Amino acid sequence: MFQVPEIDAKEAKRLLEEEKDNVILLDVRTPPEHIQLRIPNSILIPLDELRFSYGSLPKDKKIIVYCRSGERSAFATYLLRHLGYEAYNLAGGILVWNYEKESGIPS
Repeated sequence: MFQVPEIDAKEAKRLLEEEKDNVILLDVRTPPEHIQLRIPNSILIPLDELRFSYGSLPKDKKIIVYCRSGERSAFATYLLRHLGYEAYNLAGGILVWNYEKESGIPS
């Protein structure tokens, strides 16, 4: 398998707090997964759609990519880095995110 830069939940949380204007949190799961449970302020671009929608992401920001366990997001991180983005995989995905989460339909 390929190697991609990973960060753990603690480092991701630090980046989101300290560099919030320079970091995007990208969820690459399916819409039903995102509605059921998500990290606040994350944007959804399902992995299946990323190859068509990556252009909507700014190249001047760090992108932290997550999924359920870190496998789909590792592939998305690899793709984004290949396309010139500064992307990092959230190791362990939302399963290891011990911080705030949202559930239900976003308002």
